[in-house]
Amino acid sequence: MTRDNGGSAVKVEDLRESLRNFLETMGGSDPRELARELLDGEGRLSETLLESLPTLAQAILEAARLVLERMESLPPEKAARILARAFPGAEGELAGELLNSLSRLLIRLHEERPELLVEEQVDFFSRATRAVDFGKLRKLLAYRASDRLEGLRREIEILGDNPVALVNIFSVVAPAANQALQVLKTLFKVLDLPAEALTYALFNILEEIDWKDAAEALNGAAAFVVNLHRGSYILGDGSLYSAAPFSRIASRLVEGLDKPLLAEALAALGEEGEALLSSLAEQALEDADLAASLLEAAASLANSSLRALSNVLEKAASLPAEDRSRLRKAFSGGIDAEELTRLSRSLAALLRAGRLAETTAATAAAEGRVALPWREMAEPLRAELRERLEARALARSFNQALRTLNRRLREPSAGGGYASALMESLDRGELEELFRASASRLREALAARPETARVLVKGLLTIIYQGIRGYLSGLRAGRKSRRG
Repeated sequence: MTRDNGGSAVKVEDLRESLRNFLETMGGSDPRELARELLDGEGRLSETLLESLPTLAQAILEAARLVLERMESLPPEKAARILARAFPGAEGELAGELLNSLSRLLIRLHEERPELLVEEQVDFFSRATRAVDFGKLRKLLAYRASDRLEGLRREIEILGDNPVALVNIFSVVAPAANQALQVLKTLFKVLDLPAEALTYALFNILEEIDWKDAAEALNGAAAFVVNLHRGSYILGDGSLYSAAPFSRIASRLVEGLDKPLLAEALAALGEEGEALLSSLAEQALEDADLAASLLEAAASLANSSLRALSNVLEKAASLPAEDRSRLRKAFSGGIDAEELTRLSRSLAALLRAGRLAETTAATAAAEGRVALPWREMAEPLRAELRERLEARALARSFNQALRTLNRRLREPSAGGGYASALMESLDRGELEELFRASASRLREALAARPETARVLVKGLLTIIYQGIRGYLSGLRAGRKSRRG
């Protein structure tokens, strides 16, 4: 077997013999001195060696693979002895020095002529781009992807026919995950630096990031989304063009789904998630220290969120009235009414528990515990409620409601039919049920509390009587003033 190289044929046997002699000679030499002697004054050899490194590395790896395969037939003692000599573990510094040399070279090129490497890469890419037939490249990539996926599919099918192999492959996951966890554990141990040093280093790194470029990248992504959305409206002639493709995609997706299986899978995920969360909660609550730490962390997170929300709302309250109105509409329109109701109910339950906790505050203080600040939490709400229920404030709200109703009644479009339309729109059955239920509840309540009923009836009669007297007195006063 020969290889033609510029007209000279080299026999593999001769090359093998030369390589054996070279390796035997090299075996007794110092690697550093040998490399210096070979490359000293030989610029062309250095350049050729550097250009040949990828091929040489691949050949060495292939040769190592063949040697290792043949070593499988050797006795264990001899194979172990050869491996021990092959990996002495004492020259790792050579790899570090190689990396240092490469780093120095690239740093010098970047500092003195940073455009050279870029130009070389761009020139290579430009020439390659001009030479490439992208139509054929597209077909090649499509076919290669199809071949790879088809091969992968067949390999998976073969594994499916061999459950033992499949189980063994899956069994690799646990030890690999354990090794990854060990690496992470060691990494975090290494990062257990003094707090100020770690913080200083981290924020120095963060500040060196070009955040303007990051902002421009985000702007580019936003512009891409906006452009895509506008194009969808343009293609759809005023409506979303994407609605039809999305509908077809969803239709094909749903058509291929095993709906009962999907529903069962979602239910299973929900139940498994519930079991996981329940187990975590039970374990956390069994460990008092852990439960206290989690609750403390949750309280701290809630405090941060509340402080942020308070800052935003305080700044919003200082804006001009027009801006405040716009923000109020945006906030009220975006808030989830159902979740707000849940929050209100939860707060009410907490306040009820808080009143119970207030009775044991002295005991808690005596035991070194801190009572929850229910009174401090509720007082601003009470003050706001008292302010809103104050007579003048209540009258202002009532007057505003009257003005709104009167304005609607004065509108030309309302006419005499506004009240009629309003009454027509009411659910008469529900309205009747409201009065009947209210009267029934009032009757039951008064029957259960006859002493309260007597006071209420007496008070109502007094109000009616005094109202009639005041009305008649006003009429008499009006007549006297007109006569005078």
